[in-house]
Amino acid sequence: MNKMFLRIVLTGFFILSLNTGSQAYTSPIKSDEVVIFFPTIGYPVTTETWVLHIHGWIYEPQWGGSVRQQLRRLFRHDKLDTNQSLFKERAGAFFVDNERGKKIAIRLGKKQFILSQKSASNGHFSDKLHLPAAEVETWRHGDFITFEAVTRSKDSRHFVGKIQLMDKTGVSIISDIDDTIKISEVRDKQALLANTFTRPFQAVPKMADFYKAQAQKAQAQPGNVTFHYVSASPWQLYKPLADFLTHNRFPAGSFHLRLFRWKDSSFFKFFKSSRPHKIKTIQSLITCCRFRQFILIGDSGEHDPEIYADIARQYPKQIVRIIIRDVTGENASRYQDTFKGLPKSLWIIFQDAAILF
Repeated sequence: MNKMFLRIVLTGFFILSLNTGSQAYTSPIKSDEVVIFFPTIGYPVTTETWVLHIHGWIYEPQWGGSVRQQLRRLFRHDKLDTNQSLFKERAGAFFVDNERGKKIAIRLGKKQFILSQKSASNGHFSDKLHLPAAEVETWRHGDFITFEAVTRSKDSRHFVGKIQLMDKTGVSIISDIDDTIKISEVRDKQALLANTFTRPFQAVPKMADFYKAQAQKAQAQPGNVTFHYVSASPWQLYKPLADFLTHNRFPAGSFHLRLFRWKDSSFFKFFKSSRPHKIKTIQSLITCCRFRQFILIGDSGEHDPEIYADIARQYPKQIVRIIIRDVTGENASRYQDTFKGLPKSLWIIFQDAAILF
């Protein structure tokens, strides 16, 4: 056996052993760096194989006077109370030191997997794991699988992630966040800034109860009930948004937010240009699970009615309900035009969630 062939064989064995847990590998996460895993999805692609999505972010927290100045310039607003602890908590994630080139390993059950892609310049990393269905079931707790980053031996921190499992059949509820379940006032720039950075998040009354009622109703269908929060909000707001859902007892689910880019001309334009992001995300959820039914919930503040109507025409067998919170006092003609050609029983417009029960 020549030396080159032996080297290839040994290298292949070493890589395989890392993924089967027999060889230790630690993620290069320094003591001053933080890893956040965002809630993602998993679904069967055959009767024997599941795909599990992994998405995370690694960065070093920072804060200082220059951050406050940059935020004022970014949002073109000089009246933000930047000394509030709440402001620091929510705005700080916009000005972290993103860590590039980090290859993260995770532990699922007793197995270890090294993610195939290193973190990008924005600190984000992602991967898709193709795993045996029988193995996925052993890790399953309800509709979720949990995992954690493999850290260095002296690092006692635990960076934990969750994957929501979408069975082959069932009902998936896709929900917007801003002005659908959380009062944001996206159309008012000053109010949007205050509601995002300096005020406690406020839930739309009765919406959490309605979501729980939808879940109970859908449980009568074959398969499981899953929730997916699709929003124009940037990933930097994930942590406070996740806390908001938990505090107000909204059902847990996957998150599908947007990457904030410094070349975006303003924070407000970022929210208003969400249509392509929402369409692409919703389409990906529907196409990965073609035997599931979907309920779309949004508001009239931007383009949710038009986006959902287009999606319903594209996937008529899978969209079973469209629910829109009217926050703009729209003339009925907007909705009649938007949902033209779709069954009237498919869509409902409301201002007070009490009428939904």
